[in-house]
Amino acid sequence: MSIQLTVHDLTLQYESHPILDRLQFEISRGQRVALLGANGAGKTTLLRCISKALKPTAGAILLEKRDLESLSPRELAQTMAVVPQETRADFDFTVEETVLMGRLPYLKRFTPEGDDEKSIARRAMAMTGVSHLAKRSIATLSGGEKQRVIIARALCQEPQILLLDEPTANLDLGYQHSLLELITGLNREKGITIIAAIHDLNLAARFFDRMLLLSSGRVLAAGTAEEVIAPGPIKTAYGVDALIYRHPLAGCLQVSVRNNTDDTKTKQPPIHLIGGGEEALPVMEYLRRQGYPLSIGPVTPEDSSYRFAAFYNLPVIEVPPFSPVSDRAHRAHLELIRKAALTVVPPIPFGIGNLRNLEAVETALEQGSPVAILSHALDQVWDFTGGEAGQILERLKSKGAQLLGDRSQITALLERK
Repeated sequence: MSIQLTVHDLTLQYESHPILDRLQFEISRGQRVALLGANGAGKTTLLRCISKALKPTAGAILLEKRDLESLSPRELAQTMAVVPQETRADFDFTVEETVLMGRLPYLKRFTPEGDDEKSIARRAMAMTGVSHLAKRSIATLSGGEKQRVIIARALCQEPQILLLDEPTANLDLGYQHSLLELITGLNREKGITIIAAIHDLNLAARFFDRMLLLSSGRVLAAGTAEEVIAPGPIKTAYGVDALIYRHPLAGCLQVSVRNNTDDTKTKQPPIHLIGGGEEALPVMEYLRRQGYPLSIGPVTPEDSSYRFAAFYNLPVIEVPPFSPVSDRAHRAHLELIRKAALTVVPPIPFGIGNLRNLEAVETALEQGSPVAILSHALDQVWDFTGGEAGQILERLKSKGAQLLGDRSQITALLERK
């Protein structure tokens, strides 16, 4: 794959303060590159240098081994298009007139647009889904619609490189995803090189194939999402502890900021939850938000309850997948129940593998530990043990376990104690 863009020792200083500090990297033709980094890292400044809106203090930017400074504004506009972060509409142009401005680099001065230019503009509007807005004033459009129009104008330039500065800023969830899906489609269909400054790491991991992480004007990490979106670089660039995991549906990397709160300092009584399955997550999250110290388990490392516990640094009992609960895990489970002010049985599925968890709850209840059962945990749909789990739950009720209608009643129950 031939090199499309080379940045060599790029430096930009403002009053002796380096905004960009000896940046050096290469971007191949047809790549989708996300520029990442905290505010002030240099993302927008780098894009403005690449587009020649800013002149660097030192270093060089090469397009196919040709120095950017040697390109005339017309040559640059025929090669590269820019979609800024904010789109102003100071003049009452129609959408069609705005998109046709993308043909100006190809027209002689005072030459009107011909049929060829209008045909290219119509194709660009069709590709970006704004054809129905052609006669509308751009000043009357929503932020997402304006963004699509500006991208259509950029495509009308027929560029080899498309620069985007925070293309999803100020857009709602639907527009964010549809816009990035559009950009991804253009990259695949037209081979356009995409370079975009992106704040949202999760969107970057989903829609871009290469990352460039900036910190204090320098390249901190470059490569694939797996190489760049990692706890170490994220900690250095953003100053936060991050948990990196795979999206369970999309398969791409996802980032969440790790909770550093010490729940042991809270005055709320501790609660133990019988984990296992996504059905327990709403209960866990509700209680965590109420400030209760939680413990969870026994669960396997693949279980969503285990990931929840790992993310919030909660005590959790880990058991191997596809294995019954061992004696050691059973004893540890009884110990967590003993320490808790209340053990909660959420509406999770029970099978042969985790039936012993219910048996631990029954043992603890007989020894005086308080237990609450969310009522829909008694539904037969959760029992995959041929009725044995249901029988234990019924015995728990008869031995004094509290039956609660929903998770909010857990708080009321503890307040009465």
